[in-house]
Amino acid sequence: MAISLDKSLNNRQKVMDNVKEEIIGPGQIRDHYIKFNHIGTSIFESRDELYKPYYWEVGGIKEEILQRETPTQRYVSGHLFPLGTSESDEVALETPIGEEPNEVQEDDKIDKLFERKEGIETTEDDGEVELFPQKNDFMPSTMGLTFCVNKDLPELKVRIEGGTYTPHNVKVKGESNSVQWWLRETVEGIWNLPLSELISQRQMEKQVEIKNKKGEKISHYHIQYQARLREVKDKYIITISVTNRSSVPKFNRQQLILFQAIMTISTPDEHSFSVYPKQYEMKKLLSDEEASTELLYRNEGVYAFGHGCAADWEQNSKNVQQLSTTFMPEYEALSMTPNVFVNQDGEKVELEIKMSDLAGLSSNESPEKILKPLIEGYREWIENKSTEVAGVPELLQPIAGKHLELCKESLDRMEKGLKLLKDPQILEAFRLANTAILLQQVNGKDRRFGRVEDKQIIFNKPFRDSVNDEMKLKNANNTWRAFQIAFILLSIESLVDEKCDSREIVDLIWFPTGGGKTEAYLGVAAFQMILRRLKNKLDAGVDVMMRYTLRLLTADQFQRSSRLICALEYLRIKNNIKLGDIPFSIGIWVGSNTTPNSNKAAKTSLNKLQKNEKNAQQFIVNSCPWCGANLGYYDEKGSKRKYYFGYKVNNDRLVVHCPDKNCHFHEELPIYIVDETIYEKRPTFLIGTVDKFVQLVWQPKAKALFGINSNGDRFISPPSLIVQDELHLISGPLGTLTGLFEALIEELCLKNVDGKVVKPKIIAATATIKQFEEQALALFGRENSRLFPSPGLENEDSFFATPAINKETDKPMPGRKYVGVYTTTVRIMMSQVMTFSSILQSTAEINEQARDPYWTLLSFYNTLRELGGGLTLTQTDIPQYSNSMAMRKGLQKEIRYINNVLELTSRKQSHEISKTIDDLKLEYRPNKDKKDFNSTIDLCLASNIIEVGVDIDRLSIMAIVGQPKMTAQYIQVSGRVGRRWWERPGLIFTLYSNTKSRDKSHFEHFREYHQKLYAQVEPTSVTPFSDSCLDRGLHAVVIGFLRQALNDDIARTPDWKEIQKNLNKKIVPFYNRLIERAELVDPEQVEELKSRFMEILKRLKKGNYTAWRVDPKVNGYMYSAGTTIPHALKVNAESMINSMRNVDSECRGLIATIYNSGNDENSESESGWEALFS
Repeated sequence: MAISLDKSLNNRQKVMDNVKEEIIGPGQIRDHYIKFNHIGTSIFESRDELYKPYYWEVGGIKEEILQRETPTQRYVSGHLFPLGTSESDEVALETPIGEEPNEVQEDDKIDKLFERKEGIETTEDDGEVELFPQKNDFMPSTMGLTFCVNKDLPELKVRIEGGTYTPHNVKVKGESNSVQWWLRETVEGIWNLPLSELISQRQMEKQVEIKNKKGEKISHYHIQYQARLREVKDKYIITISVTNRSSVPKFNRQQLILFQAIMTISTPDEHSFSVYPKQYEMKKLLSDEEASTELLYRNEGVYAFGHGCAADWEQNSKNVQQLSTTFMPEYEALSMTPNVFVNQDGEKVELEIKMSDLAGLSSNESPEKILKPLIEGYREWIENKSTEVAGVPELLQPIAGKHLELCKESLDRMEKGLKLLKDPQILEAFRLANTAILLQQVNGKDRRFGRVEDKQIIFNKPFRDSVNDEMKLKNANNTWRAFQIAFILLSIESLVDEKCDSREIVDLIWFPTGGGKTEAYLGVAAFQMILRRLKNKLDAGVDVMMRYTLRLLTADQFQRSSRLICALEYLRIKNNIKLGDIPFSIGIWVGSNTTPNSNKAAKTSLNKLQKNEKNAQQFIVNSCPWCGANLGYYDEKGSKRKYYFGYKVNNDRLVVHCPDKNCHFHEELPIYIVDETIYEKRPTFLIGTVDKFVQLVWQPKAKALFGINSNGDRFISPPSLIVQDELHLISGPLGTLTGLFEALIEELCLKNVDGKVVKPKIIAATATIKQFEEQALALFGRENSRLFPSPGLENEDSFFATPAINKETDKPMPGRKYVGVYTTTVRIMMSQVMTFSSILQSTAEINEQARDPYWTLLSFYNTLRELGGGLTLTQTDIPQYSNSMAMRKGLQKEIRYINNVLELTSRKQSHEISKTIDDLKLEYRPNKDKKDFNSTIDLCLASNIIEVGVDIDRLSIMAIVGQPKMTAQYIQVSGRVGRRWWERPGLIFTLYSNTKSRDKSHFEHFREYHQKLYAQVEPTSVTPFSDSCLDRGLHAVVIGFLRQALNDDIARTPDWKEIQKNLNKKIVPFYNRLIERAELVDPEQVEELKSRFMEILKRLKKGNYTAWRVDPKVNGYMYSAGTTIPHALKVNAESMINSMRNVDSECRGLIATIYNSGNDENSESESGWEALFS
């Protein structure tokens, strides 16, 4: 059920107001509150009367009354304490529920929660205990703003506003004890600051009179302003701060604190503030990267930043006349739309490119005609931008020209692709690829469940209503996003003409999260797979390799790619004369925690599942990708029996099939999940985690995946397309090892075309990247890489992505709203309790029909330790706090109980993770009946495994606990919510820790950080030829090459005589290419690499090894790093990696024999083979 945008915006504001009321105050005066008369002693008839919520009026304004606690217990941010108040003075004013969670006990509990289990692939940081929290001994008493003004500004008006609380005693009739209430009054103080005085004095101080709304002076406050001025580039930079210097002996401390303090600075009407000076205005020289960023963000102005607070000004305004301090800063990001507008007959119209038209189903027009408006529109856009270059600041003009050059290059490549479609074979591949993507989009998305009746399965939705064939798709409305079809056009040449220059370019799709990158590269993959079969229907092997870094992502993406493969297979059966008889298939090649590595293991798992054993792990494919039928348990009508359908064993091989006998894939689905079957069947499309490629060292059978036979010769074409999704994750230690392994993978994918060595095409995708050329060079050894869409002159307009604008108001449409929460008197644990409680309870004040977007709170933690802390809070602290909050607001009847809390971390098995994701998709149902046990998740605590690939578009609210270490992670994580922004825009609370100076700095610069979020992404480091990487990985690469690229004898045993026969033809060319790559990436390490390579060969020659793997009966060459084996077997053996991540086992140190290779260098044969490498 759709919710109107206005309603969602209204509800989003409600949630924000509730959090603000909880953390900073003052409380909202709700309709059911009662007016209180404060004159004289107040005596109530009964306790019930005393506990109802009241308000009072001052100078015609309704003000709050704190009836249950003191103001410092109630509010934890936004106050100015009297100068010199130390933290110990404030202990009495601690937290709302008696005591902050005891950190030491909590730590022990958390450690128990997260004891490591063996063999789980993990990507999270465990988190360190903070030994020395950075902490100030004094409470905050000052806040300020720094900003910039023009020299002709006559004066500034500075205003401080806040709340003061006065104690008032009330009683219940007949009881002797009185209760202390606190009555709030709004107070303010104004300073009209003439600039001429400040210019002559450079520094001024001024005590200001504080008055209430009746104009009465509040004498116990002593509030002082300071202003400083300096001159920069014909402008003035001014800092104005305000300090609470009140000190009245014997006076109640609570009354000297200024609560909800806000300082606003405004200019006279015909003047406004200036933008703070930018880098390019201050520097003479900028690097290309800096200049590019400055160019793209030159229209984003920073007007001020905070000191001890954050700064705020009106967003989307070019004329800023008021700045203010805030303790809950907000920023609404732009919503980008992939819709493209082009000129047709003089007016702008939205371009629609229907898949069914390009597939030739609903139109016979040539692609050239259908896509002409897109090409022309892009050309026109580039021409218009070229005329704007002259208006760009001079220092940025060269880079602006360069940006447009790259756009022109993209346009040329798109046009080349379009020309190639005149060839009938290429056109046919293009049309079939469009049909396949269309079928993939409409089929198999919704799971169908059923039950067994009279020996057959009755489904809740019949097959014919679930599957659409091409005939039904003639009027399908599915369209390509402009950048997707443009990317496919741009890639055509490098797939059709394998010897062209663009074949070696790494193409990087760079589009915001949720923009549709996957469809773009799946389109390219579909085109490539069909084209290869059209050229030669017998040339069937692995054609596309797709790699990810996390298993969670792989399972999710696997579903999507399987739908594409089923569509291709359906089309192949219809066109088998042209496409041959070998099925299109897909394989998932990941660790044994996700899929079985052998048919034996698969059989055991299947038996457990069929017997319905308790902890049996389900297989990864849980629904038929073609018709959506459930692969899993089916209940029988009238009995308690459960059947497990969808998997069977044929000829000792696990076969996946669809349980519905009407489905085209009832006999077998073209999906392989067992490693053994994958080596045998060589699936057309192979999906794997980066880690799995280390198996090339251990598993000689894998050579079949690269089209190499048992003699080490090529018998079919190798993979021709490598897709690396989420490129930004391949960095740091993982990226470094991957970069070294890439050399081996590329070597195995090389083929010879008319005397030219042809490399595979590489496509990568990411939403966050910096210095991508360097990363592509280090990872893939390719000198050229290109971003697509190529950026233009502003960050928000690349032609293919533009901001969504409201046509009526001409203002941007709503987007994700980021809100910072910074508490001064409590730590991050209590900050979570207060924020989470107010978010979760605010749904009580939202109409039932519109609750879904803001019902499920997703919270992200940087480390497992913090996540464990969060889990313990959900058990007692949050329910207790929620309860006292509801009583205070008089909303006890509406209280919401938090029953359904989920954890999403790598401690969960793959199938549990998939289930969690399915649970998160369950919408809030207003009037659900009691029998419906599936309840919507209230709170999901997640670690960094949600960073990529979790696409749940109902979620709209999130909390990020502590500023993540990397901006890329911050963008990726916050991109999980608010994906349906046109209906339910996202809301993200970032909770900052006041014991970390980095968090505080992010809070003070909140606005400027979020304005240029993508520009803040840190460059990643990848150093594949560094010593430590060669230590860990070079050996594996060389052995992997020997076992995969040469004959089976060598794959089985390290026989030097056999190896020597291959030196000239195979090993030396590989060595030369490896050296060439090192010369590009890291020239200083070339000599080191050469000597290490030779060292490995010498070891093989001298060692007289009889087997690769260490074993008691043989002289083994290597053992898996991190395994414990008897010392005697280790002496001559090498430890070899089995994963790309850290594998360390603990051990005692001892000195073994010193390896000496200096004596017998003279015999002829040796110098003979070594000479080959010079």
